[in-house]
Amino acid sequence: MNDSDKTHPKPVNETELPPYRQPSTPATVSAKLPLWLWPVLVVVLVLGVLLGRYWGADKTAATDTPTAPNASSNEVGDKAASDAQAVLSVETVMPSQDTIGNTLSADGTISAKDTANVSAKVNGVAVERVLVEEGDRVKAGQVLAVFDTDAMEQQVLQAEADVAEAEATLANASADAARVLPLIDIDAISRQEADRYRTSEVRARASLQAAKARLNSQRLTLDNAKVVAPVSGVISDKMVEVGMVAGGEPLFTIIKGGVLEWRADIDPKLIEEVSIGTPVRVSLPGGDSVMGQVSRIAPTADNNRQITIYASLAANAKVRAGMYQTGEFLLGSSNTQTVPNSAVVSNDGYDYVMMVTQIRTDHAAQKTGRIKQQRVSLGERLGDNVAVTEPLPSDSQIVKQGGSFLNDGDLVRIVDGLNQYDDNADTASQARS
Repeated sequence: MNDSDKTHPKPVNETELPPYRQPSTPATVSAKLPLWLWPVLVVVLVLGVLLGRYWGADKTAATDTPTAPNASSNEVGDKAASDAQAVLSVETVMPSQDTIGNTLSADGTISAKDTANVSAKVNGVAVERVLVEEGDRVKAGQVLAVFDTDAMEQQVLQAEADVAEAEATLANASADAARVLPLIDIDAISRQEADRYRTSEVRARASLQAAKARLNSQRLTLDNAKVVAPVSGVISDKMVEVGMVAGGEPLFTIIKGGVLEWRADIDPKLIEEVSIGTPVRVSLPGGDSVMGQVSRIAPTADNNRQITIYASLAANAKVRAGMYQTGEFLLGSSNTQTVPNSAVVSNDGYDYVMMVTQIRTDHAAQKTGRIKQQRVSLGERLGDNVAVTEPLPSDSQIVKQGGSFLNDGDLVRIVDGLNQYDDNADTASQARS
């Protein structure tokens, strides 16, 4: 070996190394990785592919979003923010003005306006027949019940016989007087005897009058054995039965003319709103009602410091005396603001409407606005609408329905009814995708 070889030694080829100096070459990667690590690597690989596709789709959508040629970047940003925050498409309506009737409600009792009690005119006689029942309409003079008249008829016959006897006695006395009295002129009889004949004739005439009076009395008693209606009306009470012995108590009660009235008590502070002739409407079972009008007003308050109002009611088969019913005094009509029932949202014992404020229109003529929850005081319901006692601004835009899904400050899209349906359907379709 020369000096140059010592200074620059030659590289040694690996193949020239002895077998015991050869480096060990790794056989496979799997020899170095444990078997349990392979599933982990596969899962990581799949997640990486999915995330890559998702990010790529977002970038593509952002790149493909069309903008108006002259729109600024701020306008595009506002539109994107609006679309992202709009929670619902809504239909709006404005408050309307409706004519409603002013009423004053009260509770009262239905009773007869005027009644007539019918009693027997005979005593100690049993009732033989009852010809009417409660609720029957009767006319004045109509027979309501009949008593047993057998004994009365016998008494009439006896009275007639007494009259006939008295008439015979009178005729005999008159004949005697006619024969004897002329004899006084020739002094054939004394004056004392003549007076006796005159007295006999007078007594016979008086006896006849008394017999006739007894006969008339018996006939009247026989006639009174029939209980007759003194007035026309409706039988409201029947207190008599067959076989009952008549006394002094009433047998029937008749509502004169069948006229019923509604008696209601109201606060004296409200009495000025009601006057004679004011129409009333009284509710009846089954959802029916009967009309009437105020006929009189009590001049003084009762023990409860209330004023009683009396209203005569029209004829109605469902009206019964003694019913306790609610009624209304119809005090005229007024023009009142109303909103749809569907626009009212009740929460925590209060009523609200959802007003759409800050309404804006974008370049595509799409209207958006912010929800403002407005508390309202409601009055009478009129079909599909309800009165608002504290009116809202006449140009208010109110969410017609679905207000319970909105909160104060929500951004909404304003559409008509058809577009609202289509828009909500598209939103639901996108949510399913």
